[in-house]
Amino acid sequence: MAGTTMNANEALLWAVGSDMPKPPMMLNTLALYPRMIEVETSPGRRRMLQQQLDQAVEQANGLRAQEEAEVFDLANGGAACDCAPGEPCCLKEFVIEDSEDASRKVTWPVVENGPRTLFLTCKDPYGGQPSAKAKLKITSKEDCKQGREGVPSLQPSSFADDNSVIPDSDERIVTTPFQMPALSGKILPPEVITAVYILGLAIQASTYRGRSLPSAGPCQCVGMGTGGLLVCPLPHAKLEAELEGSLGITIFSSRLPTMSAKLTGKITGEVGNQTLEFEKSGEAEEKQAPETRAEEEQSESTPLITFIEDIQDAMNGLAGRTRSPDAPRAPQQDEFGSSIGIELKLGLKIGQLELKGKEASPDLALTLSGCEVTYGLTVTGRMDLLDLFLSRFPQGPEIRDRLADPENAFSASAQCAVEVGGAGDLSYGIGDIASLKIGNADDWDARLEEIEQTFTAKAKITGKVVASARLDAKLWFFEAHASAGAEVSTGWHFGGRVVREAEGSRKTERLYYFEGIILRAYSQVGVDVEEESETSSDYFGANTKASTSSKSSVKASSDLASAEIEVKLMKPVGEKDGWT
Repeated sequence: MAGTTMNANEALLWAVGSDMPKPPMMLNTLALYPRMIEVETSPGRRRMLQQQLDQAVEQANGLRAQEEAEVFDLANGGAACDCAPGEPCCLKEFVIEDSEDASRKVTWPVVENGPRTLFLTCKDPYGGQPSAKAKLKITSKEDCKQGREGVPSLQPSSFADDNSVIPDSDERIVTTPFQMPALSGKILPPEVITAVYILGLAIQASTYRGRSLPSAGPCQCVGMGTGGLLVCPLPHAKLEAELEGSLGITIFSSRLPTMSAKLTGKITGEVGNQTLEFEKSGEAEEKQAPETRAEEEQSESTPLITFIEDIQDAMNGLAGRTRSPDAPRAPQQDEFGSSIGIELKLGLKIGQLELKGKEASPDLALTLSGCEVTYGLTVTGRMDLLDLFLSRFPQGPEIRDRLADPENAFSASAQCAVEVGGAGDLSYGIGDIASLKIGNADDWDARLEEIEQTFTAKAKITGKVVASARLDAKLWFFEAHASAGAEVSTGWHFGGRVVREAEGSRKTERLYYFEGIILRAYSQVGVDVEEESETSSDYFGANTKASTSSKSSVKASSDLASAEIEVKLMKPVGEKDGWT
């Protein structure tokens, strides 16, 4: 393998097995950045991380070339030893085994087209994560021909418990990189989220590829070259489920959301180190819900959860914007309740889902049957935007001060609220497979792509905004527009689907777009009224007349050809719908 250029994963394997001095952070970059690049959503940030990873790979290739030059005495035309990078030297053979089943193993040196990765299912708890044990052992070796201390040996990397050199054999712990979302269940019960998460996780090829994995390589005279073995840790999974019913969440501007559920059915099985025993008979339950999504690994294997939580996060964000960050809260002028309700009708069926180690093989076996998820969605409610409005409106600070002063409150008034309503639906289905081998074979991911899979989700929430303001004798009547020019004041768009690409592979497309809110004041009306007068006005459009009543009635006319004031209440977020 001398002279070949290493990629990122090969560079990591070389780096952990070589005693060459390495630049600061090079090893961390090789170990951590592939996963960071995978989950990064910002294109600019992703490019920056990729450039740093490429630089670390280039450094590793340069150091390996230097290592080889030091071992081989080029000036005298001979070698200090007959070792070659990545080939047996004093270390002739080592294996990584499943500690629970010695027949499940990978062996170094890897034969042509032979398996390099041991797939393990993680079940036992370790540091709050599901874990498994791998046994690393040297099965054939000789004394080092250069007499180097500590050679031959094994150099492990990225194991959960211990990455010190192994002279002969030892057991090491691996943990799955997939954090169980049941630890941060939100609008869905934790058991339902876990079942849906594992269902999506099981059939995504990216689940099993492209991650920085625990590894071990040979320490010998010329280092490990691009050789070495890997361990891919995945959550143990065995599930059955049949559940239907409804769930609701109410979001408030002044306190944490509350949840209610009325479900019938059960979920049984095991996921990672969790035992799922969830059974309901239709009784309604209510509890407080967390306000925001907990930090957890997001991957393309969770489109169903992402779709639902995007909707709740958007509505939570709307509630959060009702309080201006840079000013005290204005006294509320209306008595309406400020809350938004989200109701889900849920159906979940999993006839069988099982992911387990394959006997006498380093691979896994996946079984699926009768898997289907359906949602129906309804969103209704009204949210007070007064504080946000006054923070954007030019006369807002003075109105706020007047409202806060009981003696002068009569000379100012304002209202701004958005009334939301929407609906959507989601369906997700997977074709049956009796058993699919997942692992080192070249064709397993292509076979996984062939499994029949459907995912369609669509929701639109519209918002009708009303706003007006008065300061002394000046009245402003606002018309609300979405930045996108929609017929309603604003709108949120959500969606997702699975599509087939030209070469036959699948990809999940996701949509989220908020149209923003613009308020335009078309009139400013001046009237002479007594301080104790009560004013009532009807909304009026262009080239119309307004009437104002008080103890001494007056009339005022206005030509509304163009807006006098424009208030950008909320900016658009996300990207517009590129598909229907």
